[in-house]
Amino acid sequence: MKKNFCFGQLAAAAALAWGAVASGPAAAQDAYPGTRPIRLVVSQQAGGSSDTVARLWAEHAGKALNANIVVENKPGAGGIIAVQQVLSQPADGYTLMFGGVSQMVLNKFVYKPLPYDPEKDFTGVGMLSTVPFVLVAHPATGFKSLDDLVKYAKAHPGELNFSSSGLGNSTQLAVELLQKKLGISMTHVPFKGEPDGLMATIGGQTQVMAPVAGTALPHIKSGKVVPLVVMAPSRLPDLPDVPAANELGVKDFDTMGWSGIVARRGTPPAIIAKLHEGTRAFHDSPEVQAKLKGMNAIPMAGPASQLMEVARRDTQAWGPTLNSLNLSAR
Repeated sequence: MKKNFCFGQLAAAAALAWGAVASGPAAAQDAYPGTRPIRLVVSQQAGGSSDTVARLWAEHAGKALNANIVVENKPGAGGIIAVQQVLSQPADGYTLMFGGVSQMVLNKFVYKPLPYDPEKDFTGVGMLSTVPFVLVAHPATGFKSLDDLVKYAKAHPGELNFSSSGLGNSTQLAVELLQKKLGISMTHVPFKGEPDGLMATIGGQTQVMAPVAGTALPHIKSGKVVPLVVMAPSRLPDLPDVPAANELGVKDFDTMGWSGIVARRGTPPAIIAKLHEGTRAFHDSPEVQAKLKGMNAIPMAGPASQLMEVARRDTQAWGPTLNSLNLSAR
């Protein structure tokens, strides 16, 4: 009897232990994020428009989640460095990425083979915003309009240099697609981030760039660069005299510069739901709305699934054109 009693005690203890182990993941999800900091990896330099939006999300989502969200800038290689940093960590919601159209769509057509699969390796937390690009030129070029640029580029193919935030970045692809539509050819000069690329144009090392509006505006207003066209559905309030691409018959640039938050695939749905609540707090904040408006950024609120849906949509829409550019050979 005593022997049986001991076995019964052992069985009960084992059951309790197994219950504790089995409930561990669920308990961890319930406690998320707790006191542990969340890292948000950004593939752009500090100071650019992407970094600004990422830090806005970190601030407001952090307040909503009662969490410390730390932004880490990992620029370079078209965002691949940032991607690899995130994918090297567990799928537990403590390492996230500020994922834009470059990392989630465009890199497929530039880096072959791409060392990650956006659709298989990531899941969406939430869309944040889309930003229009502004094609700008160095004042010494004498360009006052897109037509001026096109005329010169056709007469001098390959002579003009345009800068970007890096190989495969949306600031490159916006100009590449524009060139294809206009039948012109310029030489691409990639930099490590948007600020560096724009400084190169301001300094005359390159003649043209298509930064996002928020980054370009201060330098446009100071006369350091000249705006030629806004790649947006309509003119921007801050640049009422600069035509939108649609006005000039140049289509398909309406929502190219989108961004959002992604997590490693396999992150528990309960944690994704909590992070999405933080994203809703970001969109609901009047302060965020005002700052986005000041950057000429357009909010893109929606369910967590929206980000991957948009990524698939854009891959299908732009794929044929991007493949025809043979960008991976550059």
